[in-house]
Amino acid sequence: MRSTLNRIPYRLKKSLAVALVAFAIVWVYALIALNLSFLNPISEAIKSFSITDRYYLMMDQRESRSVVIVDLTPLRDRSEIAAALREIADCRPAAIGVDCIFEGEKADTAADNALRQLAATCPDIVFSYRLLDEQDDGMGYTRSIHSFFADEMPIREGVTNMQRDNLYTGIKRNLTTGWTLNGELRPSFAGELVNIYAKREKVKAKKDDVRINFSPTHFPVVMPDEITASREQIEGRIVLFGTMTDEADMHYTPLGKMAGVNLLAYAVQTLTEGSRVKNVPRWLLVIVSLLWVMLTSELQQALVRRTSDSKHLFVKFVVGSRYVIGLATFLWTAFFLWLAFLAFCLFNVGAEIVWTIATAAFLRTSHNFCTMCEDYCIALKEKNRK
Repeated sequence: MRSTLNRIPYRLKKSLAVALVAFAIVWVYALIALNLSFLNPISEAIKSFSITDRYYLMMDQRESRSVVIVDLTPLRDRSEIAAALREIADCRPAAIGVDCIFEGEKADTAADNALRQLAATCPDIVFSYRLLDEQDDGMGYTRSIHSFFADEMPIREGVTNMQRDNLYTGIKRNLTTGWTLNGELRPSFAGELVNIYAKREKVKAKKDDVRINFSPTHFPVVMPDEITASREQIEGRIVLFGTMTDEADMHYTPLGKMAGVNLLAYAVQTLTEGSRVKNVPRWLLVIVSLLWVMLTSELQQALVRRTSDSKHLFVKFVVGSRYVIGLATFLWTAFFLWLAFLAFCLFNVGAEIVWTIATAAFLRTSHNFCTMCEDYCIALKEKNRK
């Protein structure tokens, strides 16, 4: 083992030691920020931060070709909702997703019957339902809320629950394709819509979290009185029927606060296009991070050596200053970020490299510490010889 270590070049061993110490410094700072109670706001910000969220802000908006939203906000009762859904169905969309639950029957039996008839005669409609009372015993949720006609006839339904990163401040980033209700796996609302659109079981109901792709997209929004006139926009597409302005149905996402039906539109588009965001495997991220930090350390030291040995005063004192070295490190880090952004845009591959980049700020400190430890060991050996 020792002979193997001896064959490793000294500079490589030094770079590895500097990188590991830099990571250790970042780890200590993170440990402090995440565990001290008075730093809770910082802790929550760190936990909810994702570098891919910043990527979305750098991308241009595109137009959706597969999903259209019909805003039901202006509709006052079930009779108007039923009439609007009938108009949408007459425009021959590929699938209709109803993002509202008709709980219990109302006094207006004619409106309720209109909804029943619509559900019975339109097989391409997916109705939403919610799961309640999640348990930790492996049985999943214990209760569900459905539309009043769900038990009267076979209809297509999907779960509209959406996961968030944590209980209080979580941002919605993931879609679960299968939810457990009393031990039985149930399909998601978005997955059922995509299966109808694809005319096959493209999305299977399973405990699989899909990272939603939030590449900025404009989903056409049609008002109820514009449905017939918007036939060309609706025909052959997935129509999501829900409210765009209900404050109770707003969610926090990487793009900010948005309506639940808009969030579902991003989820449906991700599944339709197969553009889910894929995370770099942890082991590969560790290797790449370590190599990048080692290379950054080597480049910094190469610049220090070249400038300190220069006979030109400007190069020696200005170019070799901490300020210029810091600026060069910043530009090198920006280039690394650009490569990560390019991989995300081209291949939908996301790498959480925040902690990797953070180590660049501590490389000089880490290098000085390693040099000091090295000098101490040399001095200790000389003292023992004497």
